[in-house]
Amino acid sequence: MERVLTWLEAHKDWTIEFLRMYLGLILILKGFVFIRDMDQLLGLIGLKNSLWLGGLFAHYIVLVHLLGGAFFLIGLITRVVAGFQIPIVAAGIFVVYAKEGLLSGTSNLEYTTFVFLGLVAFLFYGGGRLSVDHLLERKRE
Repeated sequence: MERVLTWLEAHKDWTIEFLRMYLGLILILKGFVFIRDMDQLLGLIGLKNSLWLGGLFAHYIVLVHLLGGAFFLIGLITRVVAGFQIPIVAAGIFVVYAKEGLLSGTSNLEYTTFVFLGLVAFLFYGGGRLSVDHLLERKRE
């Protein structure tokens, strides 16, 4: 039992690493959800009537979610990716949930806030040991 506890203590940062990977996967999946229902995304950002500007923002959001999620999953330029994701998710929290209301039955505020806080944490934490960032840093040394 003591060996197991020693191993767990030596690898406790893996929990944070798997959280980063999970957030990356969630961002990728959300990007595919937005691709599947672009009208919903345009409605969420309030630009359904402005095809040009709405299309520009919608494609930016989808691209950042798909590419950023993939980079987040493998831990490549993690802090930069978090920096691009944070304004999008923050806008989702303040714009979407200001309309829906905190206590509406369809609200995903808790989930979105969890993603936002995770992104802020990884903005400071970086990619960690199980990341491409860490491998590239070790190669430079």
